[in-house]
Amino acid sequence: MKKFNLAALAVVAMLGSSAPAMAAEEDGLEMATQGSLMVTRMGGIGAGLVIGTPVAITKQVGKTYVNYTQAAADKVGGKLGGKDNGPVCAVVSLVTLPAALVVGGAKGTYYGTKNGVCNGFNTPFHPDSYSLGNLEE
Repeated sequence: MKKFNLAALAVVAMLGSSAPAMAAEEDGLEMATQGSLMVTRMGGIGAGLVIGTPVAITKQVGKTYVNYTQAAADKVGGKLGGKDNGPVCAVVSLVTLPAALVVGGAKGTYYGTKNGVCNGFNTPFHPDSYSLGNLEE
């Protein structure tokens, strides 16, 4: 029995003496914390890319379509009322819709990927990683 108690006392003494040294070293604790968050961060990046990129594309295509249609209607039908004239906007939208799909799709892919990777890593599963906030900063 004495050997068991002495062995247990020796283990407790060794653990007790090494614990303050580990706790005092903040770099080791910070590195362990960051390492344990890596799985969550990779999941945040994946979810941000899968969900956030289509959201960003949809937002950018709509925004680009409205901007292009209004600008083209002002240039083409400025004398007829420009962007305030419905028929002018309808005619101009035949040209601006394909352009908005291409340009907005490219911009949305860029912003969605950027938000998914950057915000998904720094703040996993935050609405900004899903491109629900402002796209352009």
